[in-house]
Amino acid sequence: MKINSKTKIYGLVGHPLEHTASPAMHNAAFRALGLNAVYLVFDIDPMVFEDAIKGLKALKVCGFNVTIPYKERIIPLLTHLDSSAAKVGAVNTVKLDDSLLKGYNTDVIGFLTPLLELDLKLDEITALILGAGGAAKACVKALLDAGCREVFVLNRSLERALNLLKQHNNTKLNVGPLNEESLKEALSRARLVVNTTPVGMYPNVDESIIPKNLLRRDLIVYDLVYRPVETRLIKEAKEAGATTISGYKMLLEQAAESFRIWTGLEPPKDAMLKALKLELGVEDVG
Repeated sequence: MKINSKTKIYGLVGHPLEHTASPAMHNAAFRALGLNAVYLVFDIDPMVFEDAIKGLKALKVCGFNVTIPYKERIIPLLTHLDSSAAKVGAVNTVKLDDSLLKGYNTDVIGFLTPLLELDLKLDEITALILGAGGAAKACVKALLDAGCREVFVLNRSLERALNLLKQHNNTKLNVGPLNEESLKEALSRARLVVNTTPVGMYPNVDESIIPKNLLRRDLIVYDLVYRPVETRLIKEAKEAGATTISGYKMLLEQAAESFRIWTGLEPPKDAMLKALKLELGVEDVG
């Protein structure tokens, strides 16, 4: 692709960003559709975050994704907040439109799409979500909107989990502290368990947020970590006979939805998936 004065700029805002796979997917999508656009990485120091966003606006960047630790911090800087993002309380996609910063959350559809492919009856399922950050907020909204029977959220900081409870005011949602006892109790009642924490992410690949002895054959284990593709949690869940969903699937789906928002075009998901496989260094990501 030839870079020139008319090249549209998109990117990812977060910190740190050494191992992101987003540029590979989006640049593959631009190439597949012959668009004069490029997707870059903006690793922004927390001390200058607000100034950096002003800079992206001044440079007329067309849109950007937002990841850890800025999914909530970006909200006061926006001029428009999509209703879904407002309900979640976190933004992962921003579109610049006539100097306006419009915030969206594509994590909701990104998370839910791989689950729906399993043809589950969510109204008969109790779900356990580990973590209470921006990604967890999207998962909670997705599951409650889809009619999940009951949703438990466990987090090391109980205060953050309680904020989720206040935010949704839904009798199907319960929260608690994340410790050995509460994890064992919640898992005994859950069919679906979702890890939204960075536990098990590269380079700490030997870590798992759930002890192997608590994993069961009837569980659906969904780990949002995508690097490595097969985390220790996913590996041990497979060994226990559980159904597993790797984080790359959510990554692909949320990226595709961001692409739709930015361009108004249908994303070339086959090209995006191929690029994702190459970036992750695997022939088959399941």
